[in-house]
Amino acid sequence: MLKTIILLTDTVPQQQPLANLLREHNRELAFCSALRANDLGAIDPDVLSEARLVSFANEVAISEKFLLQLGYGAYKFYAAPVQYPGLPPAPDESDDDPRCYSVIAQSMTIWPDFKKVVGLETVTVPDSTVPAERERLVFSRLAHLFWRMSGMIAGEAADLPGIIESSESQRPTLAMMN
Repeated sequence: MLKTIILLTDTVPQQQPLANLLREHNRELAFCSALRANDLGAIDPDVLSEARLVSFANEVAISEKFLLQLGYGAYKFYAAPVQYPGLPPAPDESDDDPRCYSVIAQSMTIWPDFKKVVGLETVTVPDSTVPAERERLVFSRLAHLFWRMSGMIAGEAADLPGIIESSESQRPTLAMMN
């Protein structure tokens, strides 16, 4: 039974609103807060078998040992300056000032070919947008994706359904080979 959500965020002020949103869907949940890998290491190992890790706008690398101890998986919410995750950027896209971003919810596993995208939205930034406004727009869309998926995150499912599976994990079909 899912008992604990471990929230790994970039800042302390992000913790409470995310926990409150998840608690609306599952009042029985307990929460552990983390900002760094050291914080994750301080969590009692007995808690992990009934826990799910949710990384929100945080770039901390999670150890394989930690991921293997989680009973309900790990999911990462992040933004990337690409319109179509997994595909090369279009020739006219500039790395210096990207106009299109994807906000992505992705499973975290120790086996890269089993990672899957479980949530995805895109945002196109208007040409005249200053960097601070661009960051606000992208972060707002990331928060919206989290809000939209909060019921699934707080739910009992051990594995959220993927909307984009890793190409390595797909077995080729006869039609693909011809």
